[in-house]
Amino acid sequence: MPHAISDFEEHLDLAIIGAGWYGLTAAKTYLKLEPGAKLAIFDRDNTVGGTWSRDRIYPNLVAQVEHGYFNYPGTPMLKDGATEHNLVSGDMIFKYLDKFADDHGLKQHIRFNSWVSNVERNTHGGWKLTVNGNVITTAKLIVATGVTSIRNSPSFHVEKDAVPVIHSIDIAPNAPQFKKEEAKHFIIIGAAKSAYDAAVIRPNGSGPMPIMPAEIFGINTITMGSNRLMNYLSPSIMNTNSWLGAFFHRTLLGRWLTKAHWNFITSKADEAAGFGGKAGPVEGLRPDIRDAKQVQTVPLTRQYSCFWCDSSIGLITMDDFWSTLQRADITILRDNVDSVSASGATLRSGQTIPADYVIYCTGWGDHFSFFSSELKEELGIPPYGAAVPPNTSSAPRKVNDPWYDLDKAADDLVAKQIPLLAAGPKDLRTPDPNRVITKRRWRLYNRIVQSLWAVAYLLGDIELPTEDKMVQEVAQWNAWTRKRYRSVGERYPYALFDWIPYLDRLLSDLGVKTQRKAGRIADFLAPYGPHCYAGVVEEYEALRGEKGEKKPKTMSSMSSGSSLK
Repeated sequence: MPHAISDFEEHLDLAIIGAGWYGLTAAKTYLKLEPGAKLAIFDRDNTVGGTWSRDRIYPNLVAQVEHGYFNYPGTPMLKDGATEHNLVSGDMIFKYLDKFADDHGLKQHIRFNSWVSNVERNTHGGWKLTVNGNVITTAKLIVATGVTSIRNSPSFHVEKDAVPVIHSIDIAPNAPQFKKEEAKHFIIIGAAKSAYDAAVIRPNGSGPMPIMPAEIFGINTITMGSNRLMNYLSPSIMNTNSWLGAFFHRTLLGRWLTKAHWNFITSKADEAAGFGGKAGPVEGLRPDIRDAKQVQTVPLTRQYSCFWCDSSIGLITMDDFWSTLQRADITILRDNVDSVSASGATLRSGQTIPADYVIYCTGWGDHFSFFSSELKEELGIPPYGAAVPPNTSSAPRKVNDPWYDLDKAADDLVAKQIPLLAAGPKDLRTPDPNRVITKRRWRLYNRIVQSLWAVAYLLGDIELPTEDKMVQEVAQWNAWTRKRYRSVGERYPYALFDWIPYLDRLLSDLGVKTQRKAGRIADFLAPYGPHCYAGVVEEYEALRGEKGEKKPKTMSSMSSGSSLK
């Protein structure tokens, strides 16, 4: 029920939910452009950082990104604490974000230990938030919760006297207990970043994720991929209309070069792990994805698994990563956990495994739980956990589905523009009967470039395109991301190797230059990083001042995020 504003309620100009990377820079940007605004940031933790908050940092937690590529533009991170391969540690990230909040006067706006339990529309415009049981109203709202803030619930039964069962979010506070002599048997459910030393991999999950080596030819792997040339080797709906995109993805030679590139990356990942005969007990962590043209009789040949990113992708952060796993007493099982008791876990197959701890690393809960199901539908946010049962099609049904024709047209367009995605990997064409396929479709058409775009939208500097244009672009994005990134792309409006053309879209909407390097050759071949976007807020501020009360610029609906008027 819409809520009217009461004289006794606190009213804000802007409320931000989340004090992590996105929430902090959104607040800084908004206050830069609207310095007198009454703004508050709500976060359930007692420190800034979100995923990188103080209580979630545990020993050896290292980001996959090289120092200098994991910070805000114009605000370098101190190098103290970087690893041998120049990667940034979790402790470095927390200290950086904490200092950023101090230096920019943001802590006075942050309300720690604040749980937002409900968000709804106001009758007279704006939003009503229920925070720790109290009502707060706001004219505008930015949701910066991320997707790693809420634990998901175990899908198995846990008896009252069971051994401790924890989510990966709780590893840090439990880490001292893991070192005790009596803690000998661990069951780790999952095979993504937080659980790559997995002991149980669910057969209806996405399988193990590819792990790339930290460096290739002595260059950080992530940095090597952060240039415009490498972005063209990842087929994106945002760059395939250019002549170079057409070459790489709509010609035989271009597709051969693209496949060769990803075959090489995957071969380096397999070589680092020892897959194919030298991996020992961790051979079962080899990614499942194979090319559509490969025959099923060659199960150990998995072409360009790093390309498909079915379970996202990771990077080795410690030199002894694989050797430690190969030496460890570890067993890889493909099964589901049915129940956990005082003695351990019982699997779907009937096998019982002893355990002192069960750690489930199987994803995240509903980070939009404060919206009602009706408001989620209005905003274009899919219901949490919506899935199609096994052995059924993931395609939307035509009956009572206004998006059916739009989705079909978008699928056809993506298949025409990017034939490699139309072919897909083998198990996309012949689905695993155990695999649960999500049918969630994000219909949202409402870091510093993102925060600048969001603030410009909230301030009325850019206007929405027509609804027909919005729904068409949203359908095309969804069709592309679920073909390109498979399981992850089915769950979220996901992009990984495509961040440069994505930021180009945002900057273009704002009228800010997209070529951030001097000279076309450098702009095409040199790595992009946060330093390239230093000053974009000031550039936009200057444009805003020059134009004064300018007519709002029409935006691309693909640029939209969780910024709500």
